[in-house]
Amino acid sequence: MRVDPETVWPTLEGARQALEEGDGANVKVAIIDSGIESSHPLLSGMNLADDVVISCDGMNINFEEGSGNDAYGHGTAVAGVLLDEVPAITVGSFRALDTQNRSRSFVIAEAVHLAISRGYQVINCSFGCRGQPKYVMDYKEWVDLAYLNGVQIVAACSNLESGIREWPAYFPSVFGVRAIDCPSEEIYHTPNQMISFMAQGERVKVPWLGGSTKIETGSSFAAPRISGKIAKLLSVYPNLDPGLIKPLLANLAKVYQPRE
Repeated sequence: MRVDPETVWPTLEGARQALEEGDGANVKVAIIDSGIESSHPLLSGMNLADDVVISCDGMNINFEEGSGNDAYGHGTAVAGVLLDEVPAITVGSFRALDTQNRSRSFVIAEAVHLAISRGYQVINCSFGCRGQPKYVMDYKEWVDLAYLNGVQIVAACSNLESGIREWPAYFPSVFGVRAIDCPSEEIYHTPNQMISFMAQGERVKVPWLGGSTKIETGSSFAAPRISGKIAKLLSVYPNLDPGLIKPLLANLAKVYQPRE
């Protein structure tokens, strides 16, 4: 599919075609997670532009070049879903989660700042922070920075209940995503909800540590589906107005009707 590269306001039909034909080429998606096992057979051909480990030794933030490893397995799974959606994507692995799949808010903030500075258009956050209100501002600072720089943040919601406030998914500029049982090519949207996007995330076969695979369920694996859809739009419309992407994707999605 070829379009005028200067197009910033595509038609709805043109955008729908982009979701069908876009492959993510020339789009950079950062995965803030536990790292990516780059040697995994299911990730063969992955274009990994950055592999960075961000950690804290109690006093200092440390940045190290990664070695193609995953501390837990979660990031590899997220990368597998993303590549299934957009095989030509450029991936950045920013490892901020540890061997227990946990992190600190300021470590995540450093990872996001680094991803923004390196030109990533989409940042996938398959995690959430639920806790005291004081943590909200730790996330709002970099969510606002991403918004001002035209960077799309996609975040998984709570697996317990989408109405539970978790950050960053609960900010209005973020694509908050929850998992449902649907085909991978489908996305759903519910208007007037903080967590308004839904995608495949139940019983998903994903790559895991040591070249293995697992069947997993959770919003963590629905979020990269939405990241991939955004990358499809940007690969066809590279100058798409950043503020248009969320409402555009909402209009392209099916209206979600819960099963009774």
